[in-house]
Amino acid sequence: PPLSLYYMQGLNLTPLHGHTALFGVYGMLGIALVLFCLRGLRGQMAWDTRALKLSFWALNIGLALMALLTLLPLGTMQLLAAIEHGYAYARSAEFMQQPIVEMLVWMRVPGDTIFSIGAVALTWFVLRLWVAPKREALLPGSTEASDA
Repeated sequence: PPLSLYYMQGLNLTPLHGHTALFGVYGMLGIALVLFCLRGLRGQMAWDTRALKLSFWALNIGLALMALLTLLPLGTMQLLAAIEHGYAYARSAEFMQQPIVEMLVWMRVPGDTIFSIGAVALTWFVLRLWVAPKREALLPGSTEASDA
């Protein structure tokens, strides 16, 4: 493994990578697959995509805020502390209970909240397709009757 992992693994740069890479790639691909399958399962009904648009932007903006307001600055501070004072210090209560660290942790709340709004909007969209589908126009070029 690269030498940089000796200093960085287990610091807040690890969840930064985990959040942005895992959800940013596989989470978004999973959502796309669910929507693709729903299109096949629900026929060629026209979708009201307002909730999907809100979900897309809220998930991405929320994830970016989580990363940029908390995980990246805190991970960078920990990395510098690990290089200067050692890895144990960078993970110690002494380091983690500094006022700046506590402020950075609280700065994650706006990103988490916006991200949660995106998750709720996506859930709302999917539930509306199944629980209370509206009789909407078919997509252009479709001859399939709506089963709603």
